[in-house]
Amino acid sequence: MCAIVGVADLRGGTRAGADLVAAMSETLAHRGPDGSCVAEMGAADSPHLTFGFRRLAILDLGSGARDYADESGRLRAICNGEIYNAPEIRRDLLARGHRLETLCDTEVIPHLYEDHGLDFVSRLNGMFAFAVFDGVERRLVLGRDRAGEKPLYYVERGGTLLFASEIKALLAHPDVGLDLDPGALARYLLYGYVPAPRTPFRGIRKLPAGHLLIAEDGRVRLERYWDIRRHLRGAAAGPSGEEAAREVLRLLTEAVLLRLRADVPVGIFLSGGVDSSAIAALAVEASGKSLPSFTIGLPDPSLDESGYARRAAAHLGTEHHELLAGPGEMTGALLAMARVMDEPLADASLVPSYLVACLARRRVKVALGGEGGDEIFGGYPTYLGERLASAYARLPRRVRAVLRRGIEALPPTFRQAAPELLLKKFVAAADRPWLERHATWFGYFGPDRLPAILAERALADAGPADGDDALGDARAIVDGIPAGDPLDRLLILDFLMFLQDDLMTKVDRASMAASLEVRAPFLHHPLVEYVTGLPAGLKLRGLTSKYILKRAIGERLTREIITRRKRGFSIPAARLLRGPLEPLLRRALDPARLFREGLLRPAAVTDLMREHFEGRRDNGRTLWCLLMLQLWRSRIFEGGDLLDL
Repeated sequence: MCAIVGVADLRGGTRAGADLVAAMSETLAHRGPDGSCVAEMGAADSPHLTFGFRRLAILDLGSGARDYADESGRLRAICNGEIYNAPEIRRDLLARGHRLETLCDTEVIPHLYEDHGLDFVSRLNGMFAFAVFDGVERRLVLGRDRAGEKPLYYVERGGTLLFASEIKALLAHPDVGLDLDPGALARYLLYGYVPAPRTPFRGIRKLPAGHLLIAEDGRVRLERYWDIRRHLRGAAAGPSGEEAAREVLRLLTEAVLLRLRADVPVGIFLSGGVDSSAIAALAVEASGKSLPSFTIGLPDPSLDESGYARRAAAHLGTEHHELLAGPGEMTGALLAMARVMDEPLADASLVPSYLVACLARRRVKVALGGEGGDEIFGGYPTYLGERLASAYARLPRRVRAVLRRGIEALPPTFRQAAPELLLKKFVAAADRPWLERHATWFGYFGPDRLPAILAERALADAGPADGDDALGDARAIVDGIPAGDPLDRLLILDFLMFLQDDLMTKVDRASMAASLEVRAPFLHHPLVEYVTGLPAGLKLRGLTSKYILKRAIGERLTREIITRRKRGFSIPAARLLRGPLEPLLRRALDPARLFREGLLRPAAVTDLMREHFEGRRDNGRTLWCLLMLQLWRSRIFEGGDLLDL
C-alpha cells in the first residue's frame, strides 16, 4: 500500500525537476510512511517521466521504496496497492526465463507487461493503481483496479500529464489551479460524492475503475479493460441454490486466503453483521489461529453495534478490541478527515471508519473489511424499497395521497434510520421514475430539489452540457444493461457509482490517514463476476436480502448474525448537528458566507437549519452533506478557517 505521483512530458521538452516531484510526493506521506523515492526515466529529447513513490511496507519488508524494471530496463513500473496473486505470477514468470530480484508484488508488473502488452492487466488480481513507462515505445500506461479500491487522478495540459494517488499532490504543482466545476458540485449535492471521471476541479480527472490510460504520440486515450455488465446472464438459466452456495463459499474462501497474504499482522473490522462475520469466520478458519478484530461502540443504541460485534467475536474466536466513541471523539475524527479530504464526501460513516482504522493501526498494519457485500448480494434496504414501490404504485392515487400526508405528519425522532425517517424517504420518491427514485433514496438533494438549493449563478454554470444532466452519469450506465430483473440494474449502478466513488473513497482515505491498509474480500473479481451472473432471486428472496450469501456461510455463523436487521456503519449525525456540532454548522452555513461563495442559496439553507433546530423536521442528512461541502471549501479556499476550533 503506497502512493504514486508522476509528471510525464509526452512530447519531449522540459523535464520536471526532482525537487518538485518530491514535494508533490511529500503531501502523501501518510499513505507511505515507510520510505520514499524519486526517479527519472526517458531521454531528454523524447517523452520522459519523473515520478515519486511513498511506501507502506506490507510484503518483502526489506525491498525498500523503489520502482521496478524488466531485465532490459526498457520498462519501469510503480504501483499503489497489492497484487494478491503475485506469487503465482512470479512462479510463472521464472518458469519462462524472467529474472526477478525481490518478492515485492510490484516487480511482476513490468515483466508481465513485457510478455502480454496492455492485456497484462487482465492477469492481475488485486487492488491497484499503477504506472508503467515503456522507454522503447515511448508510452506511459496508467491503470486502476476493477472496483476502484485504489484512487488515481490525472491532469493533461499542454503535452504534459500529471498523475497522483490524491488530488492534493496535483495541487502542489504550480501549473494546476483551483478552477471549480459547478456541474461536479451539483452532482455532489445529488449523490453525496462526485462520480468519476469528474472531480470538483475542471482540469483534474479521476481514472475510472477498470480502465487504462494510455499516453503516447503526444495523445491520451482511455480504455476499459473490465466491465461488470458483461457478466450479467439475463434470462439464461442459472445454477441451483445449492450449487450457487457452494461456489460462493469457495470463491469467498479463496478471496480471504489471498488477502491474508502479508509479512505484517492482519486484523478484521467486525461489526457483527453478516458480511464482516463471514470474513472473520473464514479468516480464522484459514489462518488456524485467533486474529485481532476491531469495532467502534456508539452511545446511541439505535446505531451501536458493539454488542453484536462482541458476541460475534466470542463465537468466532477473535481477539476483540473496541473503542467507545463519544461526541468528542466523533468531532475530532470529523475535523481530522476534513483536513485530508480533497473532494467533499457526504457519507457520515467516514467518521467511524477513521476511528476504527486508528484503533486497528495500534496493533496491525492490514485489516480485512466487508465493503462490496451489499452491492453484489443485494443488501441495502433501498432494494427492498424498490420492490415495495411497485405495490405502492398500484394503490389508488387518493389512498397514496392520504398515506403520504399521514407519514409526513409523523414527528421526527432525529435517530439514524428511524422508521419514521425511512417512511418519509419512501413516500417522498415512491411515485417517481425508478432512476430518480433510487437517486433520491440513496442520495441527498433529489433532482427536483437542486434548483432550490443551488444559487442562480451556480445553477447556470452547472446546467446541462452536451445534453447531459445530473442523472446522466447513472443513465449512461443503466442504458447498456439488458432487460431483466430490475434488481440487476440497481446492483450494477451502485457497484459502478456508489461503491467506487463513495465507499471505496471513504475506506481509502480513512485508512490511509491512519497508515493502514484495508482489503475487501468481497471485491475479489472472480466472486464479483460469478455473483453478478446469478439470478436476482438468489440475492433478494422475498424480504430476505443476501439470501445466497447467508445460505453459503450460515453454518459458520449464529442465528443472531444471520437474522438481525441491517443498521449500517454510521454516527448519530442528526443529533450531533443539534448538539456539539451546532456551532460549527452555523458558522459553516452562515448566510453571509454562503452569499460570498455564490454556490448555495442562503435563504434555502437557513430554512433547512431552522426546521432542524426547531425540531420540526429531521434534515440531518442534507445538512451533513452541506457541512462536509463547507469543510472542504474551507480547507481548499479559506485556509481551513472552519477547522481551527
